[in-house]
Amino acid sequence: MKKQRAWLFLFLILAGGILLSIKPVMEYRSQRLNEIKQAASMMVMNKAPNETVISSIADKKDSASTTITPEITSKEVEEVSSTTEEAVLKDPDLTMVGLGDSLTKGSGDSTGQGYIGRLAANIENEADSSVLVENFAVHGRRTPKLYKMLKEENVEEALGDADVIVMSIGGNDLMKVVKEHFLDLQMDDFQKEQTSYVERLNQIMNRIRSINSEAPILFIGLYNPLLENFQSVTEIDQIVQRWNGATQETVEKDDNTTFVPIYELFHSVDENLFFEDGFHPNDQGYELMARQIQYRLQQDDIVEDIPFE
Repeated sequence: MKKQRAWLFLFLILAGGILLSIKPVMEYRSQRLNEIKQAASMMVMNKAPNETVISSIADKKDSASTTITPEITSKEVEEVSSTTEEAVLKDPDLTMVGLGDSLTKGSGDSTGQGYIGRLAANIENEADSSVLVENFAVHGRRTPKLYKMLKEENVEEALGDADVIVMSIGGNDLMKVVKEHFLDLQMDDFQKEQTSYVERLNQIMNRIRSINSEAPILFIGLYNPLLENFQSVTEIDQIVQRWNGATQETVEKDDNTTFVPIYELFHSVDENLFFEDGFHPNDQGYELMARQIQYRLQQDDIVEDIPFE
């Protein structure tokens, strides 16, 4: 009987030691899970781009055509003559078409220009060229609806006349996975959606090229808006970078398409580049994006008709 008690006592000591050794591991896993869920909650509840959250930002109708002139102050905007606008509309030096989601739409930019409008204004200022922008980007847009929109007559006509096409798509496809698997996020869920996304992206690229086979396409990558506040949630950061890699590999199968990365742009400067929603770029963020795209235009001589100094 004494021997049995001794064995039982020894067993309890060993079991207690094992529990003490794995407790920190369990606490760490629980903490990591809470961080991931908190980050995902920000995306789902009020940070992910969707039409409800950011509809108040938009003051123009979706699929609206816009002539971009250099905008610095509201006074200067008012002083732009209607005759100049009409001349640009009739015979612009460059026609730029925007496609995609809220990033190309310019959500978070107080001027309403976004990166595409700022890029056009920079070209007008620095290359002495008139630019017509037709921006068909829509808040919350995902790849299925973008492909469907490419069959609309006005979009086909604009794409057919485009000298350069700029687009961003895929961020909302990625966020869809977060929303659908909020309580049980797994890497496999993202991988499965990424495979489907690449197939849809291929269809979009083929559709655009069936309409316009010559215009260069500038495809804007994704950034991780959660990295600054959730640096320990490396899983989401890895997912964004893998998504960018798959996107770049897909779009650059086309020889006249350039993938423009902006991931490092938003994590290599000390200034705050985000709008008050914590998700979209602010004015400075969009200006940096415009400069990044302009740099690629100049360095790679993508559009020969732009006489940059």
